This record gives sequence, structure tokens and C-alpha cells, in this order.
Amino acid sequence: MHRFTEPTPVPSGVDIIFVFVENWEIECCGTPPVAGFAATWTLGFRDAESPFGGRLPNGARWEPTTRVVSAGGIHAFWPNAQNIAPENARGYFWGTLHPGPDLDEVAPTTGSVVGVLLQTMEYRDIDGIWQPVAGTEILRRIERSPKWFSHDPHTSPYIETGVVVELAVERSDVVR
Repeated sequence: MHRFTEPTPVPSGVDIIFVFVENWEIECCGTPPVAGFAATWTLGFRDAESPFGGRLPNGARWEPTTRVVSAGGIHAFWPNAQNIAPENARGYFWGTLHPGPDLDEVAPTTGSVVGVLLQTMEYRDIDGIWQPVAGTEILRRIERSPKWFSHDPHTSPYIETGVVVELAVERSDVVR
């Protein structure tokens, strides 16, 4: 007679995060992300609502002196002006290849691209300035990011504003 027990849950070894990368970052000097390949960015975390936002990964720690939040292999600049506990934070990651003074303390984050979503948004000419129209974001799954984005409001009011990359980042605290 055998006794069977449920398997013990084991960490998968990766965290899946969503990283928004603006169109100009890729057009300027970025390599367009492609599903199945590695990608590296310096990250920031914005505690704001977003269609691709969510919670920080489990075990995230925030260092107030450097304003860096870390979880496993993920490191991101986060001002955290409201002093939110990492386990209560909701928002989204954004990626850049152009770190500035606020990003000097942030180690780049590298992961495997699991998926790519192209973000398109409607813009309108309001008093001579092209403005995004709230609530018009559309995310469309693609296999690879374009190198050049459609963003001429004179030919179409829908502008490809960037990509959202599903990034699998290895947890540095996983024992193999």
C-alpha cells in the first residue's frame, strides 16, 4: 500500500514582469526585442495604473537611500514618494538604454523575452499640440518589435507609442 502526498510547490526560478519601452528608445539605439531572445534594460518602476501593470515580484525590497527596488534579478529605480511598502505597490516597469542621474545606482536587468505587445494610442490635435486620448491604448501581440514605429499624426491619429515586453528574469535567490 502506498501513501501519496501532494507535491511541494517549488519556485519556478523566474519572475515574469511587463516592461514598457517607448518607441524612441528602440528607434534611437535599441535592439528590437524578439520573443525567445534575451534583452537588457535599465528599469524604473512607476506606481501608477496601467493596462499592463501589477504588483512587484514576491520578496521585493526597497532601499530608500538609492531609491532602488530589487527582487531576485530585477532592479528598478523607484522614487516611492508615498513610502509604499513593496508588497502593497502596484504599477509597471519601464525600460531605458539612456540612464540618467536617477538611474546611476540601478543595475541593468536582463531576461528572456517571453512575449511582445505593440502599444498603439489615439492622438488628437488640441490647440495646435498633439495630445494622447485617455483610454485609447490598444495592445496587440506581435512576435518581434518593429525597429521603426508608425507615429506621424498627420497620416493617422493612431500612433505606435512603444512595446510592452513580457520578460522572464531569473531569480538570483533560487538554489539549483
